[in-house]
Amino acid sequence: MRHEECWAKTTEDGRPGISVRDHCLNVGCVAEALLALLPPQLQMLIPPGAATLAALHDIGKVSPGFQRKNEAWLVHHALRDRALKEGWSMRESDHARISQFTVQELLQSPRLQIWAAAVGTHHGRIKGERVQVQEPWEEERCRLAAELMREFGPLPDQSPGDATIWFVAGLITIADWIGSDERHFPLDARWDVSERRRRAQTALATINWRSVEVRQLTEFAELFPEIPQANSLQTTTDQVVGEPGTYVIEGPMGCGKTEAALAAAHRLIATGKATGLYFALPTQVTSNRIHLRVQPFVDRICASPAAVRLAHSASWLAETDPPAQLSPAIANDEEARNHVHAGRSWFASAKRALLAPFGVGTIDQALLGIVAAKHFFVRQFGLAGKVVILDEVHTYDLYTSTLIDAMAKRLRELQCTVIILSATLTGKRRHELLGLADQQPLSAGYPLVSGVASSLIESTCEAPPAKTIQIRNVSAALPVEEAIDRASDGECLLWIHNTVDEAQETYRALQSANFQGGPSVALLHSRFPFFRREQLETDWMIRLGKDSTNRPNGCILVSTQVAEQSVDIDADLLITDLAPTDMLLQRIGRLWRHDRPLRPCPQPEVWIQMPHSDDASLRDASEKELRRALGKSARVYAPYILLRSLQQWRGRATITLPDDIRPILEATYADPTAAEPPAWQELREQLEKQKEKMARQALNATTIWNNPALPDEEGIQTRFSTYPMAQLLLATEITSLDRHSARLCLLDGAVITAHDRDWNFDAVKAIHRNLVRVPRWAVATGLTKPPGWLTNHVSQPTATGLLQPAGNIRWSGDEQQTGLSYHPDQGIIIERERLPRALHEESDESYD
Repeated sequence: MRHEECWAKTTEDGRPGISVRDHCLNVGCVAEALLALLPPQLQMLIPPGAATLAALHDIGKVSPGFQRKNEAWLVHHALRDRALKEGWSMRESDHARISQFTVQELLQSPRLQIWAAAVGTHHGRIKGERVQVQEPWEEERCRLAAELMREFGPLPDQSPGDATIWFVAGLITIADWIGSDERHFPLDARWDVSERRRRAQTALATINWRSVEVRQLTEFAELFPEIPQANSLQTTTDQVVGEPGTYVIEGPMGCGKTEAALAAAHRLIATGKATGLYFALPTQVTSNRIHLRVQPFVDRICASPAAVRLAHSASWLAETDPPAQLSPAIANDEEARNHVHAGRSWFASAKRALLAPFGVGTIDQALLGIVAAKHFFVRQFGLAGKVVILDEVHTYDLYTSTLIDAMAKRLRELQCTVIILSATLTGKRRHELLGLADQQPLSAGYPLVSGVASSLIESTCEAPPAKTIQIRNVSAALPVEEAIDRASDGECLLWIHNTVDEAQETYRALQSANFQGGPSVALLHSRFPFFRREQLETDWMIRLGKDSTNRPNGCILVSTQVAEQSVDIDADLLITDLAPTDMLLQRIGRLWRHDRPLRPCPQPEVWIQMPHSDDASLRDASEKELRRALGKSARVYAPYILLRSLQQWRGRATITLPDDIRPILEATYADPTAAEPPAWQELREQLEKQKEKMARQALNATTIWNNPALPDEEGIQTRFSTYPMAQLLLATEITSLDRHSARLCLLDGAVITAHDRDWNFDAVKAIHRNLVRVPRWAVATGLTKPPGWLTNHVSQPTATGLLQPAGNIRWSGDEQQTGLSYHPDQGIIIERERLPRALHEESDESYD
């Protein structure tokens, strides 16, 4: 068959639509338009021929295995009998694989044939470095390729590095998505190439794909009106961060690191050295909070309005209207439908934050660009050339840290500027982040701005005024009564536990000890439904924020790690479980965070809940006894690190910030200078083995050629977790309407109808606002045979629970009790004694 007769997309009634030739021309023109918008530093990455590769992406559709998928086409060309006789249904039907083979053969040279992989992967999954396909009609595919090369130029003649090959793969995929939009490229249009190029420009303008223009603001106060003058760290950052590179900004909690990084990003964008900004954080909570700070900043620097896109798995819940979607041609098979869904997903979900000029989100959204996840290369394309700010990097385990190191290296190859923020980095970790050899000497100064661009640069900053915090070790029972007394005297207390269960127990104890008219007591953790957690977070960030207007006259906020970092909470007194030193320092950063003319207490103070065992007992204890002494915290943090932290904090009367930050960190994580007890050595060996396992698995996750592409979902491959999680949907009533739909009265009062076939934005949003993240073992019984209307609206394992008037929860569809209950002030309570013993796992997952 002549290629002119071959279809690429089908119409709504299933008939052949646009031809392969016309679609390839459209996509090539879109790729040209995308390339023209790249800044010079990114254009240097790509040799001539990238637009040609994009145009060639679908030439594999000129093949019997693909063309036979449309019955109407076979009938029109009288080919049904021939297709049956020649066994077309048994031919290769993966057109991307055929495209890769044809381009591979056109390139000829083995060192250039890797370019063909970028063509073959445009549906999101790698076909291999080389493919072998023997399919008819190769002469027609080559004839079409020759026509496309005459229009767009020859194929690349330079062998690519990994960064370049995947950057071009991202270009091809995005060009294909946009070039498939029927609003701009109708199926029946027959245009010359100049009209196609004009249409490509219009398509990019419609989805607001453009270079960002920022105002030339020179004064710090113009960027941040609430800060009249830059401090030493912010001034030093401005001096050090002058070109693309990797930089580390170290300073105490609350010293303005965020503003320092944003100001540096503005200058790089304004001088053409960066194309935009992505701000990456550890959790959804911290992402939401930083988003509120970044949007006003972007409003001030941009010459025209620019929204800061929020990217994490729940960020789309902030949308008030269904986002604009691409309108690709009707899909004709499962692979094509998945490709259509992928394009819509990227342009109509939180993922577009990586393609937009300005984005804020979890670090997972960026890390999915370095692991073997579907469409990982689209993320690399979206981040290329930007300033990527990584906040709170000390919070990650070795698995995620290893991925961060690999990502930072790739981002530098993509002409990014990577700015890393932390209050509590060890010298060893700074070496790793900057990509320096272990023997490279580094400054021990603090605060410090260091970086590697053309060479290593380090600059110590003037420290903020010293703040001395009183430390009290608490080994007896929880100081509930004393906490109530202090709050009654007007103090605002923050009480941080390491697990949700313990936070709930403390909240109940405080409520029992409180009195009528006493201080307000609240609880904040990750086991609330989204709508309720959002209410609590907003309320308490306002109450305990910088503005004194809403500050209560005494209160106690009990929380887990969700209040540990990147949230502007200002407490008078902190009570906390023992945790690793860097986490304890972060928690202490919530103490006396803002200057206030009057405090109800004379000095900042932290009470640390210590193990009941004394030092001598801990040195003589067995490995099991040590774990028992450390309690549930040993399930959240490495027991050996808790013991080393305990050594530094027990018996310590004060800590002075920032002077003591670097010394106490290094003392906690340095190799022991004296022999340790046998059980301690055993815990250390376990930790080292676990770290080796994490590093090995992380490196394996980045070998994209050898791994199958997993779903591009947050948490998959980006976090190391031994505690699988699931979701619980909370409703008060569910009524089946027919075999395909149900009426739901949800916990927040919303009433919706959900179908198993029709996907509805409002229904999806309502359902997700009533989801709770829980340990999978706690809802395992409810995960079997979910209804179709549920699986149509959620993608992760989800159980459905009906809340009873007394607060207990039963599974939807039967009278079986779940062993779970819900209280609007406590969230989901897991009543372990009511759950089958076989389901119990030692899981106290509490981190968001």
